[in-house]
Amino acid sequence: MNELTREEVEKGIKKKMSFEGANLKGIDLKFMDLSSGIFKNANFRYADLTNTNLSNADLSGASLRHAVMVNTNLSGADLTNADLTHADIRGATMVGTKINNAQVRGAKGISEKVFFTQELLDELNAQGKLLLEGETITILTKAKPKFSLQQAVRFTALDSGEDTEKLVGKVKPLNELNDIKAEIFPDSVVVKDNVYRVETGFIGLPLKEELANKEKEESKAKKDEELLAEFFLKNVK
Repeated sequence: MNELTREEVEKGIKKKMSFEGANLKGIDLKFMDLSSGIFKNANFRYADLTNTNLSNADLSGASLRHAVMVNTNLSGADLTNADLTHADIRGATMVGTKINNAQVRGAKGISEKVFFTQELLDELNAQGKLLLEGETITILTKAKPKFSLQQAVRFTALDSGEDTEKLVGKVKPLNELNDIKAEIFPDSVVVKDNVYRVETGFIGLPLKEELANKEKEESKAKKDEELLAEFFLKNVK
């Protein structure tokens, strides 16, 4: 099967075509709106899906091996039986994502923590799916997972200067930024004269996992910036 181009996918999405079983290997679909698209059993190996909107898309059985899915919106998407082996899913939004029997071995971004953007929390609150109690939230889905919150920002791009601190794509709590004397603004952060574009939000740590995972976190030395919650994937449906 011939590999499709970005332009062909864009035209097909507008016509609400099905891409079931499509060959999308290595394709660049960055920043595209593919919400509610049908990609069942599609081949996305090595595809670039950075900042792509795949909310409510059917990706069941899809091969996403080695795909770049940084900051991808996968809320409500169906990833049942999908292959995410060695995929980069750091910063992806996965509220209500179905991921039963998905393969995640070697995927970057698997951790007990999750980054909630302020926009996402506002949306959940507007839908009546969020219960806020002090610095704790409960997502009002079937599993009702609870998270303790810590203010943070996600570095999305470098506007000027050099990324000498290698912050782009990472999430940092405000206390760490204060420690390095960063200047924090609503949508930007200045670190050593380097200006970064950021999203404001919160790091969420699953409460029921907090103590159980403490030793595991230490033994595996997981990085705080890898903020896709394994707990979240398994329980938010």
